[in-house]
Amino acid sequence: MAATTATATWRRRSPSWSAAARWRRATSWRTATCRASATRWRNTRKASRGSCLRRCSNTWSRGDTNHLNTTADAVVMADEEEVWDPTPGDINSRLLERLAESDTVAAKRLEPLACIAVGFPKGKTATFDGTGGDNFGGLNHGAQLILNGGAGRFTGNSMRSGEIIVNGSAGSGAGHGLAGGTLVVQGSVRGGAAAGMLDGELLVAGDVEGALGAGMQGGTVVVAGDVGGDVARYMAGGKLFIAGNFTPPDGGAKPAAPAERKAVQRLLQEHGIDPHGLEFQSVSGGAVAAPPRPEREEVPELLSRLRLVPAVLKRRPRRPGLDRVNPGLVLGPGTGEPLNLTIPLLWQGDHAPQEATWAVGAKAPSFDKCNLAVIDLCTGRLPRRLDMERPDDLVQVVELVRQGARDRVPVLVRIPAGDLSGDMGALRTAAPDGVILTPGTVPLEAALSAARGSGLPVLAEMPWASADDVLKMLALGAAGVVLTSKITLNRLGKLGDQLAHAMGALGAGSASELGPEQLRALDQEAAALTGVPLAGYDAVLPMWRH
Repeated sequence: MAATTATATWRRRSPSWSAAARWRRATSWRTATCRASATRWRNTRKASRGSCLRRCSNTWSRGDTNHLNTTADAVVMADEEEVWDPTPGDINSRLLERLAESDTVAAKRLEPLACIAVGFPKGKTATFDGTGGDNFGGLNHGAQLILNGGAGRFTGNSMRSGEIIVNGSAGSGAGHGLAGGTLVVQGSVRGGAAAGMLDGELLVAGDVEGALGAGMQGGTVVVAGDVGGDVARYMAGGKLFIAGNFTPPDGGAKPAAPAERKAVQRLLQEHGIDPHGLEFQSVSGGAVAAPPRPEREEVPELLSRLRLVPAVLKRRPRRPGLDRVNPGLVLGPGTGEPLNLTIPLLWQGDHAPQEATWAVGAKAPSFDKCNLAVIDLCTGRLPRRLDMERPDDLVQVVELVRQGARDRVPVLVRIPAGDLSGDMGALRTAAPDGVILTPGTVPLEAALSAARGSGLPVLAEMPWASADDVLKMLALGAAGVVLTSKITLNRLGKLGDQLAHAMGALGAGSASELGPEQLRALDQEAAALTGVPLAGYDAVLPMWRH
């Protein structure tokens, strides 16, 4: 019965701890006294981030306790002997520590580094002198951020409230997914702007060199200069006001009404942009036809055509209570609050870990109280994330969520089962804490086989699974299973007990000891798609031997 009770538990920190205490605990996790396994995991993740995140170094000046200076050297706190290698998390945590003591903080000589000032809290003001990197001020929660210099791509990505002022130009993607607040660019935008915007205000004093308002659903955009790309493509809501030259969309454009013109002029004046002599054309969003639903071919069902092979002589059978059998799973061992699961299962229902899922084209959720953050790349309102211009931009999105969650919880990426051999390369570079595979155009079992050896924990999403189903998925290469249907705590306990005994019968003490050799395929198709030995032939098919 002890094993049954344990399966319904997962470990988290006491909710009575303050956010500051949790952050100090997370910071202490990163000292040299960490467990060696966590250090190796973190170093691997840092190395993968370093290939795509431009790094900078900072030195704190004690002349003013609320100032940060960036240099080309290693970072040293003037009142500490610790030398720290700056990452977005290091810099943001130092800034937040200062903001916990004061309402303002200033950083000087800032160099481009992605995901700085992410998710800063309401009522605080942070001023930066220098150049901001990609996703500067992303997921802003109400702070005022002032950047005296230019910014990289996706400035203010998915901010919820507050104000960001860029006293310079910004890179492509400014205002992507804006869901509230005001983003002001005193220069031009070097590319598209306001893609996927949901609400709030985007003000551009100069030109927008690329597309404007693609996939926009709401909010107000004012451009005092020209727009060089397509306007209002796939735009379902919101309003654009453009003073310069642009090519009108198919729905046309019209002069702003007197009341609109006054409101726009007042808005520009309030944010330091001179509206004198500007005459605006307005473009409104219209109905966007839903794309036709593609006809899905039936995907072969393989799980019932695979059999578990109990241990007899070559592998020693195990029994819980007599032998060590631990089917548990740890997600995000290098985070502040790793998710420790006593069975390799994420479920819906009572006592389930709280997930914060960010769907394509949707408003970013709050990551403050979740136990798990999920970046869902399955097609939603839009066919893709518009802040991913190329595959390696997933690095930036994962880092954005990490910083939004203060590196406190595991970050997983959810994708459909498809081109795994191609997609896993981009996922390895992004280094999330895991990947959730959903049913797609190829059998989930075959996709798991293609992802074997990727180095990332892969979880298979299923509506329901028995203990044998879970073990088959683990043997095919999954680290765990995600159940989309609700399950009671009593049923979860029974499932965990069955799982431990069935795993022991296979001669495995943990999920890492399971593999295709503990399975047999009942037909050639199942063997060919999964790389599992064919029953009778008792070996993998020749195509899997290279």
